[in-house]
Amino acid sequence: MTDPANKNRIIIVNDELVGPKARTNNPSGFHPMVRQNWGMIDKLRAVLANYYTVYERPGGEILFNYSSPLFSWHPLSNQVANIVLDLDFDESEPSPVLTVTFNEGAWNSYMLRVAASTNFIDDPEIFRAYLSGSYEIPNSQTFQKSSTFPGLLNDISGRTVQDHTSVYYLPLANEGARVQSVYNSYLATVPPYEDVISNPSVKEYVLPNVYIYQAELQNTGSTLLADYHNDALSLGGQMDWFQTVWTRHGPGGNPGLGLRESTESEYYQLYSEKLQQLLAAGTLNNIAGAVMYSSVENNKNLAILHSDMAIADESHLDIAIPFYNKIVIDSDSDSTTGINPEVSILQTLATDDNTKDFIDLLQMKTMQHVLGDDYMLRPYRRELKTPVPAGAPQGTLPQYNVVTVQQHALYNLEAALDDLVGDPDTYDDINSAHTSTNFSLLRDFSRSDFNPDYGSAAEHTEIDLFGDVSAPVPIRAMVPYVTRTFKEVLDGVKCHTETLMYVIEKRRVSDNREPGEIQQRFFISNRFKETNKPIVYYDSQVKYGQRYSYDIKKIALAFGNGYSYGPLGELAVPSDVVAPGGGGPFGRPEDS
Repeated sequence: MTDPANKNRIIIVNDELVGPKARTNNPSGFHPMVRQNWGMIDKLRAVLANYYTVYERPGGEILFNYSSPLFSWHPLSNQVANIVLDLDFDESEPSPVLTVTFNEGAWNSYMLRVAASTNFIDDPEIFRAYLSGSYEIPNSQTFQKSSTFPGLLNDISGRTVQDHTSVYYLPLANEGARVQSVYNSYLATVPPYEDVISNPSVKEYVLPNVYIYQAELQNTGSTLLADYHNDALSLGGQMDWFQTVWTRHGPGGNPGLGLRESTESEYYQLYSEKLQQLLAAGTLNNIAGAVMYSSVENNKNLAILHSDMAIADESHLDIAIPFYNKIVIDSDSDSTTGINPEVSILQTLATDDNTKDFIDLLQMKTMQHVLGDDYMLRPYRRELKTPVPAGAPQGTLPQYNVVTVQQHALYNLEAALDDLVGDPDTYDDINSAHTSTNFSLLRDFSRSDFNPDYGSAAEHTEIDLFGDVSAPVPIRAMVPYVTRTFKEVLDGVKCHTETLMYVIEKRRVSDNREPGEIQQRFFISNRFKETNKPIVYYDSQVKYGQRYSYDIKKIALAFGNGYSYGPLGELAVPSDVVAPGGGGPFGRPEDS
């Protein structure tokens, strides 16, 4: 099990919640805590120093949490030495009432302020305007009296602020994840299989997929386990394969069409012959491009769902594969991160007969969003930590890099769940049309009578997540166990995340070692049972002598927070009361 310190680590913070590093400078020319713009959406948090900032250190930039305990020796300790507002509230309340108090001593302690700012917001009316509204500053050398400044809350009162501060660990090459090339045998086909598939126009997804082949090889029925398997195995229906081959002696001793199982070598011989013919005739592209052969192209994106994880066992395959790449994702102890990593909602759902099938449904929906480019791009500040590689010189430091990225937000979990509960036929719609969104399923076909009730699974999931107080025995919701309180949001505590599945993006690598465009995607469920076992995928759709790169990515659920501030309460001296509205900072995640 890989030590988290040896993994690539990513921290993300909503871009509009990353604040300034320099807090003691005086851009207004009046007082450091009087600014036209704090550079972040929640200016109350800005004044309170409850935010992340970007800090330069040996090894690169990092995201630094100003809310964390600071020691006197830290270079940034002076930036949060005098917080001018005191915030008091009941930390156990989902929607607490905030009492904001002005700290006159802290206000006057700033060095870079002008004399006119002394006790400036001690006046209750000015204090109210400082919190919500607008105010003017006295004459100074920098600004005239006409200069006005916005109150801390006047731009966001009633508006929902989203906070998805979270941490993720990625499999590290050759430790948490690895790829091994395996060569078993040379196929003595005519033409040689290795040679005929080397043609650059032969796409990888046209090559035989060993999982589909084994499933149909073991199928003793007269019909296919999945209709789209025929195109995947027969070059778009252009070749006969083991289910329908011409025999030398059919019924009655005459040549005819019979049913028998071919060996692997016979199958590859048929494949090589037909592929050579299609290449010579210049008609191979018809298989990938024509509408009648579209299901061949769908096989370039393959999925192993939660209920089919037996396929991802190392011992699943029992047929000979001439050569392949073996992809291994080791048991991931950091599959769940954040506020409550010992709790796994997905594992709870997966081990309950009433809800286990919902994970399949969620994974199907996820793949449709990814492949259909049906997602929102949201700006996050991302910190990537790359650990010191093995064999690096002593004293080498980990490398850090902070950039603004457009992170993919696939869907709101709560809204998606509502849709699935409201439409019990959703799975049938997805299952019947999934090849139209360019992916095919790799199932555990021994369960040919698999007929789950996805509508019921979605209903039970909604109750488990959000509770049901009207039930004869009230059902407690799971979501609050993994949702941060408002205090934890202010403190920069990472939100709860869980890995739903992995996406492996496969690319050809050129002779100059540059990766090309994505050739295939493999979607593989995370393990929620037997979590100590690695995930293994045998990629048989490879060309001999061709280099490939495999980028392994996570798709995770993030149980973030949405909070909003309500209007000011009645004026109190010397403080004011702010009551949150719109559901408060604690409750169902605004975006997952």
